[in-house]
Amino acid sequence: MTDAKQRLADVRASIKQILETGQSIQKGDRRLDRAALASLRILETQYAEAAAQEAAISSRRPRITRLFSKGKGI
Repeated sequence: MTDAKQRLADVRASIKQILETGQSIQKGDRRLDRAALASLRILETQYAEAAAQEAAISSRRPRITRLFSKGKGI
């Protein structure tokens, strides 16, 4: 898995966790606030675009240039 795909999976897991358990957790006098859902949605779109770009680059055929001693290469 590429870096962009891994980051995208992590952000989606964080979004899922917030949707299932809530934005903040409180136990006794301690409180944990998670990242804002809007910020995670923005990161999700950025990482999705980056993952798509990586997939497009990796699926592209390599360019082959032939050089000839007399004449032009293709």
